[in-house]
Order: sequence, then C-alpha cells, then structure tokens
Amino acid sequence: MGKKAVQPITFQYADAYTPYGPIVADDDGISFFTLRNVASGGHFVMPGSRHLMPCRAGRNIAGGINLDGSVLAENGVSRKALMDEQDDGVNAEGIHMGPNATTTGLPCDGGGQYYLVCDGSLVEDGKTLEELSLIHVAADEDTPTLQAGPDGATVLAMQFGRPSERLGSDPSKLSGRDPESYVVKQEKP
Repeated sequence: MGKKAVQPITFQYADAYTPYGPIVADDDGISFFTLRNVASGGHFVMPGSRHLMPCRAGRNIAGGINLDGSVLAENGVSRKALMDEQDDGVNAEGIHMGPNATTTGLPCDGGGQYYLVCDGSLVEDGKTLEELSLIHVAADEDTPTLQAGPDGATVLAMQFGRPSERLGSDPSKLSGRDPESYVVKQEKP
C-alpha cells in the first residue's frame, strides 16, 4: 500500500483529505474495499493537487491481520490490537475465534465500525456470514456480539474516529460539501 507490500488482508486508515497510494497490483491483481462513513465524490491526484486540499494531510495508518491458518480450541477467542491507541477512537483489532466462539466487538466509542470476516464464518440471526462478508455498526448502535461458525472465524474489526475539530472528521457536515471542489477533471485530447 503505497511504498509498502500488502499482506493477504491489509487495512489502511487515512484521515479525510489525506493522500494515499498508489495502489499497484502485480500480475495476479488486487481486490480491495474502500470503507467510509459518507460517500466521497472524488480524489486529489498527486502530485500536483496539494494546493487544492482544504487542510493539511492527516494520519495514514496501515497494518495487517495474521491469517496463519491456526484454529483455536472450541469457544476460544484471541484478540490483537493492530494499531496504537488513537485519542479519537480510531481503532483496528484482529479477532480470532475458535469454532462456535462468542465474543463482543469493539466498544462503540468512535464514529462507527466495520467488521470484515477474513476467514471462516460468523453466524448472525441464523444467517451465515462467509469470508469477505462485512458488518456495519453505526456510531449510535450497541457493541455487537460476534458468533463464530463451526470452523471458527478471523475477523478484522475497524472503527472510525469520533468527530473532532479536524476538517472532514464529522460525517454530518460532509454531505453539504461541493463534490466538484476537489476533483480536477482533465479532458482527454
């Protein structure tokens, strides 16, 4: 991601108006999710667009989750922080669950969460959520309970930060922005 090699499951958190990339694939290609609290209508092409950015670049944190294939004992749970603690609640945690294990998600003290099933499966309301299934938890919802399937699960838990003074951190203010204000459209000759 950018200048760093990616693991099979890599996450990257970037504050609003923070350039990242390039995302470059080898011959096998690459697949990725872009997860946001509010849809974005554009991007800054870099280099060359710094003067258009409404604020300084912020955090750009990347890491990965271990998919070593080991299986925990039935009902076993192992958790690992995947980034340093952030004052505004931005967080990423790897949750490894043995067969049929149950655990709680991250405390809901940020700006919303996503849970990505990286391996195995989760069971929610009688439905099986297989590998690459995604769960969204809004900022005002309770901490979710996660139930692993019969083969266990590896889950990447990701939390957005609470709104702050930083431009772009409050989703309720982003819907009023002009989507044309930060997209430089270049006509092809």
